[in-house]
This record gives sequence, C-alpha cells and structure tokens, in this order.
Amino acid sequence: MPASRKEFERNMHFLSEGFERDQVMINSSNVKTIKGIENSRLAPNRRANLHTIDEMSRLMANTVANMMQQKEFKSNENGEE
Repeated sequence: MPASRKEFERNMHFLSEGFERDQVMINSSNVKTIKGIENSRLAPNRRANLHTIDEMSRLMANTVANMMQQKEFKSNENGEE
C-alpha cells in the first residue's frame, strides 16, 4: 500500500506502462476493472485525478507495483542488472 500520493501515482504509471508494453493483461471477464481503468483521468497538471480512480484500479495498480518490486528484488538477489 502506498504511503503517499507520490507513491500511488508511481504505481498508476507502472500500471499504464505495463499495458503499453503488454506486460499486464486483464481477462475480458473483469469488466469492472477494465471500466475503472478506462475512466481514470489525469488532471491538467498531468497528475492522477484521484476522484476518477476507483478501488479496482487502485488495487490493480498496487498489485502491479508490488509484482515489479518483487521482480526487481529477485533480479538484484541473483546478481542480475
């Protein structure tokens, strides 16, 4: 769980980047998650508009960020860069 807005926005960007790189895929049966992510918007200052992000999007962003951190930790543990 993110401790600040900055960490949460970082998690949302991880999610967005994951979709762009085809690293994150959502089954089409998860309609609520897909709609929640599609409805998420950026504020004019390019920060995440927290009023448009629902709980499913938050959970997905935090899950993806945790998975990325675990992957990075395992890479560092094995001596890979």
